[in-house]
Amino acid sequence: MQSTQTHPKFTWRFLALGVSTRNVIHITATTEREARDQSPVGCVMVFACRLPVQGVSHA
Repeated sequence: MQSTQTHPKFTWRFLALGVSTRNVIHITATTEREARDQSPVGCVMVFACRLPVQGVSHA
């Protein structure tokens, strides 16, 4: 039997430090590990925060 429960997604914010660049990166993922796996290659990723993904409101 498969679980029907969905895992919440978050927006993970990192400071990406490269050899000559610094950027704030936002990645949508379920876990921090998943977000880090999607991060740019060759950057040191410094965790800044985790924000809930907001649903779209149709009024």
